[in-house]
Amino acid sequence: MSLFKKAGKTFEEAKQTFVEGEEAEYVCRSCEEPVADNYEYCSHCGEETVEPVE
Repeated sequence: MSLFKKAGKTFEEAKQTFVEGEEAEYVCRSCEEPVADNYEYCSHCGEETVEPVE
């Protein structure tokens, strides 16, 4: 993974932790949208890639 790609991924993860002033607890790794609760499927794209924000 290139340096810029890794930095971009880290920045995107940090950015996704804030949703409307509140911290998001989960994020979909497919569409990178924040998810309010731990769902099996993403409510935005339907993929099974919802994971806790680290």
